[in-house]
Amino acid sequence: MAPLPDPRPHLDAEAQAALRRITAARSHAEGRPEVSALYLAMFNNPAVAIAVGALGEQLRFRGTLPDRIREIAILRYAARRPFAYGWAHHQRPAKLAGITPETIAALARDAQPADLDRVERATVAAVDQIAGGEEIAAPIQHVLADALGDAGVVELVALCGLYGLMGYMTSAFAVEIEPRLIAPEG
Repeated sequence: MAPLPDPRPHLDAEAQAALRRITAARSHAEGRPEVSALYLAMFNNPAVAIAVGALGEQLRFRGTLPDRIREIAILRYAARRPFAYGWAHHQRPAKLAGITPETIAALARDAQPADLDRVERATVAAVDQIAGGEEIAAPIQHVLADALGDAGVVELVALCGLYGLMGYMTSAFAVEIEPRLIAPEG
């Protein structure tokens, strides 16, 4: 599939306002004042973009998961699928959540990062199972439910689903990672 066109010239006032809201809601966490290439592509269908944006805002900014758990889950899911776009976009939020560069690097590998606590290890294990199309093993789910509640476990699975959807969008429509998010080599 070829990349989708820039929809902005064809958006009505309501869709333009929604695009501005979605961009503003993410600007602090992602460190950018412009709309991401992914959301721009999704605004070729404003209703879908608005719905996905609302779910993203609920899970990222109003959810029950602590920031660190949420970012560990997003990075691990992006690494396991693999969805480079989501990985690139969550480096900054992960660092803001206190995740070290060593842990970020370990999340990219098929290993448990050494500095994670019990709940964070269970998060990685659950995401691995979700990304593998498996059910969450009962002992892992118990650790998560004890720490995060059943609502947190549901949110963790929904978070993986959201990033799966966004990963498929980036793959299907050849959405490129913005150049400023690509780490320099060397």
